[in-house]
Amino acid sequence: MMKLLMLTQRFPYPPVRGDCIRAWGELEYLSRRHDVWLACVDRARPWPAQLAEAERRCRDVAVCVRSRAACLLRGGLSLLCGRSLTEGYFADRGLARVLRSWAQAIPFDAVLTFSSAMAPYAELVGALRRALDMNDVDSFKWRSYAGQATPPLSWLYRLEARRLAAAESAWVRAQDVTLLVNERERRKLGDWVEPSRSAVVRTGVDLSRYRQVGVGPEGISVPAEPVVGTLGSMCYAPNVRAVNWFARGVWPVVKRSRPQARWLVVGNRPRRSVRRWHQPPDITVTGFVPDVRPYLRRMRVFAVPVTGDIGVQTKLIEAMAAGKAAVVTPDAAAGIDYGNEPPFLLAETPEQYAQCVLRLLSDDRLVGELGARARAVVEANYRVEEQVRLIERWLQPDGAADQPTGEPRPTAGGQSGKARLARSCEVVNA
Repeated sequence: MMKLLMLTQRFPYPPVRGDCIRAWGELEYLSRRHDVWLACVDRARPWPAQLAEAERRCRDVAVCVRSRAACLLRGGLSLLCGRSLTEGYFADRGLARVLRSWAQAIPFDAVLTFSSAMAPYAELVGALRRALDMNDVDSFKWRSYAGQATPPLSWLYRLEARRLAAAESAWVRAQDVTLLVNERERRKLGDWVEPSRSAVVRTGVDLSRYRQVGVGPEGISVPAEPVVGTLGSMCYAPNVRAVNWFARGVWPVVKRSRPQARWLVVGNRPRRSVRRWHQPPDITVTGFVPDVRPYLRRMRVFAVPVTGDIGVQTKLIEAMAAGKAAVVTPDAAAGIDYGNEPPFLLAETPEQYAQCVLRLLSDDRLVGELGARARAVVEANYRVEEQVRLIERWLQPDGAADQPTGEPRPTAGGQSGKARLARSCEVVNA
């Protein structure tokens, strides 16, 4: 059993967005087998019930809360000082104090840092092993944003891409291993680090969560209603562009051929340009939902119209786990590991996309086949326990993790989670 420190760029519960799904899956698995301390920053104070979920799994939890305005101010000052916006945005003296205090009292065996933005905090703590789960390479995202923006934002994005890349290259070299979601992201490291010190760990999902969504004992269930669905954080720029593209170029074609069709746009914090499409019952923009599974259950067709050099669409993996037939862009498909036969339909232009959606709305056999193929891909490549086990091996000093027992480990000192609850969480306001 190791003493592990986990650093995350936001409080990872509830796991309703891509980075939180990945981080929470890692935390759940590792906390069953090791003592875990969690430290993170966030813009909102977690609810008591949310904190309780982390406390049940961790020896200690520290959440440093800062307003968006404070984050942006620190980011802007960081840019003026010649560093990246990211470094200032995530810098927090309160969290640094907590980590220094923990480091003096706890002989950590390993530090698992989630996202490059948290890498500077790892340097405050001594440990035998250090792993950086970049998920994807953030500096490349800024480069992509710059290509899709107009001045002066494009100038700012290019500056951030350049400065963040310089910082990321240094952070990567300070780690024993750097982890990415797929080979496409791993190749972006270039000559920053030797190939032997980087690895792919896919974003895993808990398959049992989707057994009653679209996968039953008799196989894949095919919804009869002509419901098309889109999932994702609707404040994330690639998702916003994708929804607007679909609404302008694809949905009108679908509605002309299938007037009864409905479109569900599910995701938190929808931007104004997304909210304007809300026209029930034809188009429903939900905003935040605590659980996406009831919405997945209703979807006959899952649409992923996202474009760009992105890491991986976690919501697509969730939909595949639920046995959903999907239409995706080549860019989104490139983030998924599958065999020779795609587990979804591929479409690039609005015309192609509309025809694929219409085909799935009318072909039960194809919907079932694609759903079964998608589920099989997730079962083979995206089981959360198998993916996090790879991280555990990298964290071990000898590189070989113990075999899992399948039983929850007892809490420290024989205390119950309820007994530890009162002392095991610190929320710091900036």
